[in-house]
Amino acid sequence: MGLLNKLGKIVDVILEDDSEEISPKDDYIEKIPEDVAVEKGNHFEKYVVDLFDDKYYSIVEWTTDMGRKHDRYVESDTRPDLTMRYMLKDESFCIECKFRSDLYQGKLQWSNPQQLKRYQAFSRETGLPFFVVVGLGGSAERPETMFCIPLEEAKYPGLYPSVFEKFERDPEKKFFWKNGVLK
Repeated sequence: MGLLNKLGKIVDVILEDDSEEISPKDDYIEKIPEDVAVEKGNHFEKYVVDLFDDKYYSIVEWTTDMGRKHDRYVESDTRPDLTMRYMLKDESFCIECKFRSDLYQGKLQWSNPQQLKRYQAFSRETGLPFFVVVGLGGSAERPETMFCIPLEEAKYPGLYPSVFEKFERDPEKKFFWKNGVLK
């Protein structure tokens, strides 16, 4: 955020009257970042799904984030984005898809602490292997780099490059499942 934008926000706070009313313009401005983030997330999920050959993989579940659309808590929204099945061996695994434009303060901020705890609990309760697939840089439809990180290696909401870089994969290559490992 530029210096002028910051100063403008400070002036707005100082000059703000006591009313709690939000103008339609302010409401629209506040919603743009979330809408853009949701759209990027949807595009990246589709990108990831397209990297699974449907001759070998089926989609068991694709979480749709219905709570966001209907202002209601939906339990299934807390599950990972995808549950996939490798049909040749009837083995299932979970994927949480995250697209990030860049690192934040030198880390890959892929979740928040509450999400991480939910994912860990889900993996523990179901016994399913769980992977965090991250697109970094480029666009959600064509990430510059991609990582497929086992959840047990993604122990914190923010990961240093020394943790996630060893899980780098070609972002254009189809996924491959073997012996409980997704590459």
